[in-house]
Amino acid sequence: LPIVEKIRIIAQKVYGAQDIELSPAAQSQVDRYTRQGFGNLPICMAKTHLSLSHQPERKGVPTGFILPISDVRASIGAGFIYPLVGTVSAEYSTGSLPFL
Repeated sequence: LPIVEKIRIIAQKVYGAQDIELSPAAQSQVDRYTRQGFGNLPICMAKTHLSLSHQPERKGVPTGFILPISDVRASIGAGFIYPLVGTVSAEYSTGSLPFL
């Protein structure tokens, strides 16, 4: 399956979304990874743990929402592609030791 279809299936079947919406940056990355031959990699969604949607205040099991994909990144060495959902950040820091 193409990357976008794999993301859509996860969004609909796991999170209850009606559909997904890719930002231009996310679509550009999908196109790049596909051209580079990484379209076969599995998907690991990066999103808030506070809700099934991209909105932490939506509790329970929300349905029918559009899941925004702000960026798509790849961890080629680990072997997966990870879409960033909503405003989630993929920058890791301990706060006191920001270089970790």
